[in-house]
Amino acid sequence: MNIREIARRARVSHSTVSRVINQVQTVDPRLVRRVQAVIDQVGYRPNFQARALARGRSHTFGLIVSELSGGNPFFSEVILYFERAAVEQGYEVLVSFADIETRPDHVAVCAARMQERQVEGIAVMTFGMEEQLADCQIQVPMVYAGADHDLPGVRNVRINYLPGFRDAIKHLVEFGHQRIGYLSGKLSWSSMRMRYESLRRAMKIAGVHFDKNLVAECDHTWDGGAQGMSVLLNLPKPPTAVLCCNDVAAVGALKTLAGRGLHAGKDIALIGLDDLPLCRFTQPALTTIQFSPHELAGLVFSALLEQVQGTAQKTNYEYKTRFILRESTCAPRA
Repeated sequence: MNIREIARRARVSHSTVSRVINQVQTVDPRLVRRVQAVIDQVGYRPNFQARALARGRSHTFGLIVSELSGGNPFFSEVILYFERAAVEQGYEVLVSFADIETRPDHVAVCAARMQERQVEGIAVMTFGMEEQLADCQIQVPMVYAGADHDLPGVRNVRINYLPGFRDAIKHLVEFGHQRIGYLSGKLSWSSMRMRYESLRRAMKIAGVHFDKNLVAECDHTWDGGAQGMSVLLNLPKPPTAVLCCNDVAAVGALKTLAGRGLHAGKDIALIGLDDLPLCRFTQPALTTIQFSPHELAGLVFSALLEQVQGTAQKTNYEYKTRFILRESTCAPRA
């Protein structure tokens, strides 16, 4: 079914059908009702993408994320909230998964493929892999989040991890903790280095000695957190409190603690990072540093929209983490 057939059945010109579909206000209301009745009768759905491309606009944004597998719900929430923001502004979203486990340059490959699909802009939310874009010949506006340095021509939504870490360390110090451990993600990723350095700065601000021997570099997954916590607990003198690079690793750490008959919030203090919904349902409810995918996705979308629309005044977008107190911290055991 095409607009010429709609025009034949409605006894109007195909240009009239086109104007009705495009909601041109000057069309005679009687013709609008006649054409719309035929459209409803035959169940016609216009090819909006073809119409948009004919006008030189796809009204589509690309979104590249680094993880959709492994059970981490963070990126699924990023996709959800980015798409909600896009729909409110009349945009569609093309999502691509940068699988760097099998192909290290996959972020650049995804960006090039999206450009071929004629997206109007690309958001890169891979947290640590943005350096792949340095030599990437992408001609559409791009925004990434959380990079530790700027790339020419690419907008960076900055992430300030220090406020959340500072308040988390202050909380632990007030409880009396001095041996504070950390489950770190891979420090080859810029996002993990930024979290690591924010922790060091927060401990310096609080006047607490930072002991590298109390840092376990692990995969930022359920299994990685479980294994990292085992490493810390096997030390001759384990930490009395442990911060984690994300909530998923923290939940993995909870499993290791339970396996050894230990309880977060009683025997050891445990703090995650992200504030995923699952934090409220763990036992105990997980104290964490809030890194909201909802707020971050909104900031990245707004920055990309400014780039695409060519707004003269650029907003300095920055996300600041926040400390969220629940039940998984406590004073050191005697």
